[in-house]
Amino acid sequence: MDIVYIRDLRIDAVIGIYEWEKRIKQQININLEMGWDNSVPAASDDIKHTLNYKACANLVKDLVNRTEYELVETLADKIAELLLKEMKIPWIKVAVGKPMAVTDSKEVGVIIERFQTVSETEVYLDIGSNIDREKNIQSCVDELQTVFPDIVFSKAYESDAVGFNGDAFINLSARLHTKLSFDELNIYLKTLENKHARKRDNEKFISRTLDVDILLFGDQVLQPNIDLPREEILKFSFVLFPLSEIAGNFVHPIEKITISELAKKSNLDKSTLTEVKNFPTLTLD
Repeated sequence: MDIVYIRDLRIDAVIGIYEWEKRIKQQININLEMGWDNSVPAASDDIKHTLNYKACANLVKDLVNRTEYELVETLADKIAELLLKEMKIPWIKVAVGKPMAVTDSKEVGVIIERFQTVSETEVYLDIGSNIDREKNIQSCVDELQTVFPDIVFSKAYESDAVGFNGDAFINLSARLHTKLSFDELNIYLKTLENKHARKRDNEKFISRTLDVDILLFGDQVLQPNIDLPREEILKFSFVLFPLSEIAGNFVHPIEKITISELAKKSNLDKSTLTEVKNFPTLTLD
């Protein structure tokens, strides 16, 4: 993790356990180290991709100016909590020091380290293949079950290739929960596809050894730059109907109705799907 730092931020604060300390302001010294991915601003050379350290400093100054604490431990924790929340940083180290608080010392203080609390996101995937279908899908399912123990799968369905002449596909949907970000999960799934000899070119409709797409990532909407929620949910029977089996009560972030309702009102033809019985073979605890 890259680091953005602020050193020797000097602020007058009301802080201390003694009565005389509560009636005056004393200088405290604050040092911050904040986790940030600097590869993006480095590549773009655009300030909008950087962590705004001036905004960080102003948040800290405002907090110190409007609060009073007895302990530097408490102030350090409040600074960390504030910056994690407001600046969306994944990690922070805060040092708060009181100069000459101990005779013959330059400064005493505390250093704390805090991390962003990451909640789990409910995610829905589409899994498909028309090359060595059973082998590749089963292998994919086995790995996903290992990495995401709570994963749930729909039934598997066979359907004709769409947009080109090719062998029929098998598709199924999956539901999982993860603390990974959308980008992190997407990278993992692309790696999983590559492990199954997935070939990539500019053609959208081609045969595939393995295709694993993120259909829904919580309630995130990344359109139009990224296809999320994936438009194929509304376009293809082999995506919508398996998804409705395991995401019936999930509200589509754009359509604002449940997936079950979308399936009921859809003009897509479910009869184009043929259930593949007893596949994949699921490992159940």
